[in-house]
Amino acid sequence: MMIKIIDKYIVKEIFDPFLFGLGAFSAILSASMILFDLVRAVIIRGMPLYIAAQVFVYKMPSVVVYIFPMATLLATLLAFGRLSSSSEIVAFRAGGISLYRMLIPVLVFGFTISLITFSFYEVVVPQSEKAAKDLMVESSARHTPKIQDNVLVPEIVHGKLTRMFYASKLKGNIMEGVVVQEFSDNRLSQIINAKEAKWEKEKDTWLFKDGTIYLISEDGEYKHTIKFKEQRMTIKYSPADFYIGERKPEEMNMRELSKYIALKTKMGTDTADLKIQFHLKGAIPFACLVFALLGAPLGLSPQRSASSIGLGISVLIIFFYYVLTFMFMAIGELKLLSPFIAAWAPNIIIAGLGGFILYRSAQ
Repeated sequence: MMIKIIDKYIVKEIFDPFLFGLGAFSAILSASMILFDLVRAVIIRGMPLYIAAQVFVYKMPSVVVYIFPMATLLATLLAFGRLSSSSEIVAFRAGGISLYRMLIPVLVFGFTISLITFSFYEVVVPQSEKAAKDLMVESSARHTPKIQDNVLVPEIVHGKLTRMFYASKLKGNIMEGVVVQEFSDNRLSQIINAKEAKWEKEKDTWLFKDGTIYLISEDGEYKHTIKFKEQRMTIKYSPADFYIGERKPEEMNMRELSKYIALKTKMGTDTADLKIQFHLKGAIPFACLVFALLGAPLGLSPQRSASSIGLGISVLIIFFYYVLTFMFMAIGELKLLSPFIAAWAPNIIIAGLGGFILYRSAQ
């Protein structure tokens, strides 16, 4: 019974600074990860303020998944700093409770936050990112950028490449220098060249002008040529879709990203970065557990009980962690490490550091 009371007491000590960390880091990261791009969108592309505000709300979950590990580190560091400064750690150990035993509720708390973060990554973030993208597509359709050069977009149906669409220049709703390659049964069956193509929003089609259609035989030879003045084509992409680009890893859960990687591999695209992003979807959430292991023994110095000092130390450790993350991502993209190791190596290093500090503190 006494042990359970102590467990609840330690979790309560962690929970209050955890909420403080969520608020503090949310204010810091939302400005750097969201607001800068939105301000550019409002000023340069003319995005309405009410659209920008909605996009900000939808983008917040993708920031929260990075905030949870930070808040966990700050919470454990401040909680054990306070317990140490008031000599409660000494009282616990005098009562026969080892530092290792005190760490159990901390690790349970860290593991719980890891599961919550993972759920955010898998369920909330893809949906919120999709909603944000839909808003940006809607805004882009009304405020299309003046010029977009070298548009290259594949059209995929049931996992197979059916069209490769290229335009040398996109001006509003008109594309110039258009080339469309059409595929049938995994072979090139038709090529369409056109001087320009205009988007007809009412008909949801593209109107190609001054072009030529080249029909390709099964042996790869040109078998027929058709010239045209105007030709309408139904393509699933609008000008706004061309501007937004392809799907990003944060817009997909792990199952969807796995299928996307398989598709890109079939298309001959280098997927090293996508594979690392796939494994990061597990590594980043479970950084909460790793930071819980590090923060508790690190906070045992009484001088670290102050919120400002704890926040400063947390920022430095988080900075070090993400430097490691970016470094190993780069090494993984060079294929010097497997994607799994590249994604999980920072967690392993921080966990090892936390275990070492815990061992020294326990002595």
